[in-house]
Amino acid sequence: MIDLGVRVEFYEQVIEGEPSKGFLGSAERTEGYRAAAVPAVGTRLMAASLRVADRESAVPLPGPNQLPVRFVEHHLVPERDGAVPSWWDSYTEPSATIVLHVSLGTSRGGELLQRMVRQFVADGWMVSGPEESELWEYGLQAREELGRS
Repeated sequence: MIDLGVRVEFYEQVIEGEPSKGFLGSAERTEGYRAAAVPAVGTRLMAASLRVADRESAVPLPGPNQLPVRFVEHHLVPERDGAVPSWWDSYTEPSATIVLHVSLGTSRGGELLQRMVRQFVADGWMVSGPEESELWEYGLQAREELGRS
């Protein structure tokens, strides 16, 4: 099994095969998911795989049940003489982060988006966005409620 990071980027408009428009923010978890292989760009990921709460109380991601992988970011670790060099101050194991794009569309604002952001934050995701944006505000509020900085 391969450990994966996942970043869900939220946009005003997402059309498959075209650049997404109107970046609104993102939710990222650099660890916590396992896969049989690193999904390639274009591979469809089941949105339910990203569930961050039990089925009964979860607020699902808006959009289709299958999300295409838009990007794969590989995080390499240098090796010198069979070991990670002492000057390397980052992670010690290679990893990959897959990037998904989701259109918030009519899901913007309101209680459902706040609940979804709170679920992500409670599950260890970092939610961010442009300063003073909805996602930035909701992420900040959720971290304060959960006692996280």
